[in-house]
Amino acid sequence: MQPVLAAIPTNIITGFLGAGKTTLIQQLLANKPANERWAVLVNEFGQIGIDQALMGSQDEVFIKEVAGGCICCANFLPMQVALSQLLAKSRPQRLLIEPTGLGHPRQILESLSESHWQSTLQLRATLCVIDARQYQDERVQQHESFIAQAEVADVLVFSKNDVLNDPQRQSVQAFADSLPPPQRQQVFSEHGQLDLALLDVPRRENLTVKRSLLHQKNLTLNASAPKVMMPPYHYHHQALEMFVGGWVFPADWQFQHNGVLDVLLALQVQRIKGVVHTSQGWLNINITPWDMSMTSRGEGADNRLEIISQQSIDWEALELALMAIRS
Repeated sequence: MQPVLAAIPTNIITGFLGAGKTTLIQQLLANKPANERWAVLVNEFGQIGIDQALMGSQDEVFIKEVAGGCICCANFLPMQVALSQLLAKSRPQRLLIEPTGLGHPRQILESLSESHWQSTLQLRATLCVIDARQYQDERVQQHESFIAQAEVADVLVFSKNDVLNDPQRQSVQAFADSLPPPQRQQVFSEHGQLDLALLDVPRRENLTVKRSLLHQKNLTLNASAPKVMMPPYHYHHQALEMFVGGWVFPADWQFQHNGVLDVLLALQVQRIKGVVHTSQGWLNINITPWDMSMTSRGEGADNRLEIISQQSIDWEALELALMAIRS
């Protein structure tokens, strides 16, 4: 990596599965100063990598994915390599890092604070995106990663304010007020909109977030996964108490539009992301237990679909259901 002239302002944007991180980053990129180059490093929990396709391409924006697991479970080597490559290629004036929704950000912050990054990266505010509806689920409230993400944040962004009610807002603010000091800034956001000035909020000091026992298992980022996933490709495995699987199909494979809805909406899972060629055109798909988004898009390089679930899935039966709706 060639030396940079000044340390790059760097923000970590964390949040639990389905909280709205990708939407927030999309809006930040859309509203960035026109004369600035920004880069985004995305950590995908699954092996395939879909966020880059969902974010799309924009002028002066460089996006790189680290797929195949949580970067805080593999001694940071995949992140270090990907980050060096991204900085050398883009030489950005702002860097955004999006860990997986199951990531434990304390380890990531510690890694980026090491001496060999101090002249390259200038850590600014860490943002944690929280969906107040999601917070009503006791399993989320008690999840180690969810709590750690909120505790390490400098700014708490309560997403999807347009669909929240007052009790939901009050409950999530009470949670924020109960977190260990020092106090965090709090802001409600609609459709991912956020004041860019919040990226430069000063970092809080003396963080006391405990290290994760779950994330000290030194899980590798699925080193056995092929570097080039030639379609048709599929995989599934279990990691960090979640079941995850996905598919890559050729771009010319087309699926029945209504059939895609029937198959995916019948699943009771934590997250579904995809770029799918349907009988009504290409779609970006983003589904959680609280939201569903299917938006049209230009032609993709291939079909991609990834699912994360807290319960075991019959992957063979699901693949047969997908094949049955192929046009």
